[in-house]
Amino acid sequence: MKEERILIVEDDPSIAENIQEILEILGFENIDIANSANQCIKIIKKTRPDLIFMDIKLKGDKDGIELGEIIHQMFDVPLVFVTSYSDPTIIERAKRINPAGFIVKPFNTNDIHAIVEIVLYNKRTKPSTEATVVKSPSESPFLVTDAVFIKADNAFERVPYEEIYYIEANGNMVTIFTKNRDYHIRKSMKEIEEILPSNLFLRVQKSFIVHLGQIESFNTKEITLKKGSVVQVGRQYYNSFLAKLNTITES
Repeated sequence: MKEERILIVEDDPSIAENIQEILEILGFENIDIANSANQCIKIIKKTRPDLIFMDIKLKGDKDGIELGEIIHQMFDVPLVFVTSYSDPTIIERAKRINPAGFIVKPFNTNDIHAIVEIVLYNKRTKPSTEATVVKSPSESPFLVTDAVFIKADNAFERVPYEEIYYIEANGNMVTIFTKNRDYHIRKSMKEIEEILPSNLFLRVQKSFIVHLGQIESFNTKEITLKKGSVVQVGRQYYNSFLAKLNTITES
């Protein structure tokens, strides 16, 4: 028995079962299957797989490449894309997230065997000096790291990050909702995203950024904040949002 855990992300049951059967023949027993982005994120957070087979043409709000981008941002796990497409545009998109490899349908046991052995060997023997250096959220070029200064009237007011509830866009203006007052600023959401620390704030919809520490509860459609405000979650943002939270589920 091989101890490595492998996740198969595939919405076609016959293909998922085919890959699973081949892996079992090769001696792998710790195998999980996800048929959606949401299920994939939950399994990764729960089991921390050593390798992921990802179908590029995954159905739903995000295809396999978009889901792969989220995974790469949150987890250090090699991805192998499974595809029946040789479209240069798709390949170029996939290359940007530096996958560990590709498997082209139809595949056989030798194809799976070769890619698994190579990817897991590279993972085991990867020198620590080549590991990606992740910058600590506490490492900031600014001297004040727990607050932002917002210009209001004729002065810059110090606003601690913990007192910011959420940010809402309205045309070419944004409103920053805080504990003491609301600030109306002529900025784009992209500019606000770049200013606020990404370990504390996350865009959850085209028009909303929330402070993760202010979340009281959430579901697939909306987030309830501690002060009672409710913010809608965009379908295309939900899986990225879920990946950044430590969650416990019934199954």
